[in-house]
Amino acid sequence: MAKFTSQEVELARKLKGLGLAWTPQVSHYVWDETGIINCPSPFHDMVYYILDLKHFLRRAGTIERLQDELCWLPSWEQARELLREHGVSDEAVARRLDERQALFKGEERLCLYQLLEEALVAGKQLAEAAGSVS
Repeated sequence: MAKFTSQEVELARKLKGLGLAWTPQVSHYVWDETGIINCPSPFHDMVYYILDLKHFLRRAGTIERLQDELCWLPSWEQARELLREHGVSDEAVARRLDERQALFKGEERLCLYQLLEEALVAGKQLAEAAGSVS
C-alpha cells in the first residue's frame, strides 16, 4: 500500500497548479481535496487508488470534474515517466537522488516530485520568454 507524505501531497498540489497535465485513469492514486468521493479512504488522509474509473465517474459525473476536484499523486514509476517527458534525463534523476541521499532517507518519490516541479517551472519560464519575444 502506498503511503504519501504530507510533503508529497503538498508538492502534488503545486504540480497541479503549475499545469501538470493529467487524465484520470486506472492505476492512478489521487488525493480528494474537496470530498467529492464521499466515502472512507482505504488508504489514508483522503487518498484513493483508481481501480474502477466508473466508480469515480459516478461520484463526479465527468472526467473534467475529476480533474478539477482531485489531485493526482503520481507513483514513482509515473513520476519517472513524467520527468522523461519533460526532458529530465535518467542521469539527472540519478544524480539528484544521490545528492539528496533520497534512497537512504526513503524520500525518492518526494525528490522526483521536486525535480518535476523544477521542470514545470522551467518550461513555463521558457514559454513566457518565447511569448515575450514574438
